[in-house]
Amino acid sequence: MVVLGHLLEAVSYWDSGTLRFVETAIYSFHMPAFVFLAGITAKSDRLTQRVLVFLVLLGTSLPLYYGWTGLWGPDPEVDALAPYWSTWFLLAMAWWMLSVPLIERFPRATLVASLTAGLFGGVVPLLDDELAAARTLAFWPFFVVGKLYGARILAWAGKHRPATMVGLVIAAAGPVLAFYLSDVGSRWFYGSRSFDWFGSTLLEGSAMRLAIDLSAALSTVALVSCLPSKDGYLATVGRHSLAVYLLHGFVVKLLEVPLSESLEHVSPVAMLLACLALAAVTTWLFALTPFNAAIRGYGTTLSRLIAAPFARLGTREASRGSGEGRSPRTPEHSAGSRSDGSRLNAT
Repeated sequence: MVVLGHLLEAVSYWDSGTLRFVETAIYSFHMPAFVFLAGITAKSDRLTQRVLVFLVLLGTSLPLYYGWTGLWGPDPEVDALAPYWSTWFLLAMAWWMLSVPLIERFPRATLVASLTAGLFGGVVPLLDDELAAARTLAFWPFFVVGKLYGARILAWAGKHRPATMVGLVIAAAGPVLAFYLSDVGSRWFYGSRSFDWFGSTLLEGSAMRLAIDLSAALSTVALVSCLPSKDGYLATVGRHSLAVYLLHGFVVKLLEVPLSESLEHVSPVAMLLACLALAAVTTWLFALTPFNAAIRGYGTTLSRLIAAPFARLGTREASRGSGEGRSPRTPEHSAGSRSDGSRLNAT
């Protein structure tokens, strides 16, 4: 859905009625669902390295995306504080991962804080694309809920009968249809703009956020209830989703101009089918093990190299502090310690 959404945006940026309906259906929940699943797998062990991996991939992908985009179209606008295009997710993941210890230590307080930030964070006019702050706050509740309750939600959703699954899908389709008929702007689904940018008051903006979040939660439950519980191809794509997320953008940017020009010669339905096929092939390609292994291996190796000097420095300081805090031992004390078995055991 991420790949298909980006391809449809390349074809017609929310302008074609037929394509806009599909885009609304995708963007109304695909990133909240993505973040929810990321929260389920988030762990606090080796936290520094996990965060560094995302920052390494962000620092590597940004110049590559800038250069690649400039080859096939207008030069992208470079902003040192705003991650380019889809790379915002890497920085947001680093922020969310830093919150994992808080989630584990203060689960209820962090849940309340995330819900408050997600619903009302848009009132701060300075929070937009800079440092992915707006999106980090907007989608943070889904990360926290995924971390705290995700496994139970998946288990509960997987027990439903087919009739219940159909009911969930129909229920989830209702709000999406309302968004489409009301022509809700795409930026609301991005979570990247403040309420002031939309010209909305705190009450209007938070109400819209609440409606979108509840719809996204319902759609996510409907989706996971329909997925197979067995380990198959979709599970492989899920495990390799980082590679798909990072690399599919190069395909989208390569085809952006041809796709937008093609809509003048083919029907929206034919273009939708073509993009669906292209998204399937792109996802299959970048979900292959070599791509996943290469990206994760690169990120892990470089993050370890970056962290190694600081780890050695910390170990050295700890050893020095331990040595300074130890009282000098006289020969008699040492001899006594060696001859006293109980003291040796205690030591």
